[in-house]
Amino acid sequence: MIEEVNKKKWMAIYAFLIIDVVQILLVSLLYVGHPVFVLGFDFANTNPIVSFSLFVTISLMQITLLYFTAAQMLRQRDLIKLYPDYNQETEWKCRYSRDEIVGWTQELAKQSNVNVGKIYLMSSPLPNAFTFSLPLLGSIVVVHTNTLEVLNEDEVKAIITHELGHIANRDSLVQIFTRMPSFFIDLIYLYIYVLLGVGVASAVFLDSDLYLAGVRLAVLGGFFLVSRILTIISKLFMQKASQYAELMGDYHAASVLGREATINALIRLGQRIEAITALVEEIRWLESLNPERTGMVSNAELMNMITHYPLDGIDEVNARQVAPGIFLSTRLRNLREIYGVQFSDEQIETAVDSAIPGLQKKRDDAKPSSEIKRDEQIVDWRKVDYDEDRRLSNDELIDLLKLLRQNPQKMLFDQEVGMNLLTLDHPDFRRRVLFIADEFGL
Repeated sequence: MIEEVNKKKWMAIYAFLIIDVVQILLVSLLYVGHPVFVLGFDFANTNPIVSFSLFVTISLMQITLLYFTAAQMLRQRDLIKLYPDYNQETEWKCRYSRDEIVGWTQELAKQSNVNVGKIYLMSSPLPNAFTFSLPLLGSIVVVHTNTLEVLNEDEVKAIITHELGHIANRDSLVQIFTRMPSFFIDLIYLYIYVLLGVGVASAVFLDSDLYLAGVRLAVLGGFFLVSRILTIISKLFMQKASQYAELMGDYHAASVLGREATINALIRLGQRIEAITALVEEIRWLESLNPERTGMVSNAELMNMITHYPLDGIDEVNARQVAPGIFLSTRLRNLREIYGVQFSDEQIETAVDSAIPGLQKKRDDAKPSSEIKRDEQIVDWRKVDYDEDRRLSNDELIDLLKLLRQNPQKMLFDQEVGMNLLTLDHPDFRRRVLFIADEFGL
């Protein structure tokens, strides 16, 4: 099956490129300035050298922007460089040591037959890891601190190996070179939209010809619709390629670290995301109670509040319960630190504790009575965690897989229910777990 997934990934990439080439030909042959329709085809006057030169120029601009963005990202304040050099004065708060993380990555890179030039740790309460490879910059692996808090040693290694699989499969280079043509097309489309809009305006205000304006407006609408459809189809193919790349990364991790560690890593990361999603939903609801609010809670505020939730927390029920306390405590501390309001920690704790029961009751009253039961939407992995150690043994995994196969419509996590999975860059966790199981005969 893995060969088929790899084949589908490349077929999706080729389809993406073909559609983009078609779009490039379309916009290259378009003639703007037709006396009636404003837009048409003029094969005789089309200059392929000009079109090609424009494509190359914009592609080079995109590459320059890509390197600039990568360089800026590597200079983020919450990014700690672990390898090849390390600032010994940096305060270390992680569960695992710097030498352990670097040692694991280097050893796994050897097993994966890849070279890693730089290793970074990103301070974040969200679990994640990523990698990218660029000529001159080399291959770079970045692991979030929260991934180290949520996972045990074998699971951390599985996530690192997944990212190394992306390097081995050259997924970064594929994404870079397939995205450049669409950047060119989007710029040309924008240029044509503007010209068509000017044509409509000139028909109304200069020619006073409403019929001509209507025709040109119809041309603008038709061209906009066709261009958006082609762009969406192109993007869908690239997202399919990305999904297949993730499955291949999972396969690589399971091949090196074993299926049990890889599946448990995926489940625990998914459950952490589930808990954070529940926490954020409650915070947004609490903010909505303020009649004078002018907008949603900012991402910076949300990240600040998430850091006050236990970094190894993976229980969405608990996340909903503690959300009011986190929300109110953060707001009161902000009043103290920013405006100098005299609140002691004890006063904040007392005020928050007295407010929580009333907020929880209000929240219960606000929940829709038609809310679908959780068991009807998901397969809860915790029901097969018989020893309640929050990890699944081989026998427990077999029972989970049996439930997933018996309930093909159910997901693993609430946050994936109702989502359009076709538009995601990552496969859903149900698919990822079953893919590993099928590949390794579980």
